Amino acid sequence: MADFNAISDVTATLQAVLADDLVAVGAVCQIDDLSTPIAVPPPAPLLTLTLYEAIEDPSARNRPNERVVDPATGRIVTRRPPACLLLRYLVTPWSGAPLSDHLILGRAIQSLYDHAIIAGAELVGSLRPDNEAIHVTMVPLSLEDRTHVWRAIGGHYRLSANYEVRVVHIDGRDISDAPAVRSRRLRVARPEGPS
Repeated sequence: MADFNAISDVTATLQAVLADDLVAVGAVCQIDDLSTPIAVPPPAPLLTLTLYEAIEDPSARNRPNERVVDPATGRIVTRRPPACLLLRYLVTPWSGAPLSDHLILGRAIQSLYDHAIIAGAELVGSLRPDNEAIHVTMVPLSLEDRTHVWRAIGGHYRLSANYEVRVVHIDGRDISDAPAVRSRRLRVARPEGPS
């Protein structure tokens, strides 16, 4: 069951994937909201991973309630389908040298391309036991849209890449007993036409 930890677990999963691959270029991955200015050049080359938007996946709206077996009691219960989220991240290199920034960003893009679907042992926390899989996709944004994102964060525009992670599930807490089926009635229609 994916709970409210799912968003932080996705961020931690992405950080772990990026951190492993950034070692090759001498950089580290840091989760950041960019509210605190980063010293340029930083003490060590780094890549920031910033969650800047979490929205509901429009393709998963208006789904009917689910009937499932409650593992604790063995009873059949009805629950709302999980909230399905899209998370948008800004990936930004910080080294103080343009070519080094390009190298760090290139390695991050390669890493996330190689891990377009993250599942199984690569997942962190509450995502792992549910056999979840998250899909990581680079999102093309116009320069104007990127500028709006940076302005909203409160920083000056920097070289960066935007990624979308889908689908992140968060189960609701509203579970109710499903009424048992006590009887059913079958009707057989007679075929039409000459007999």
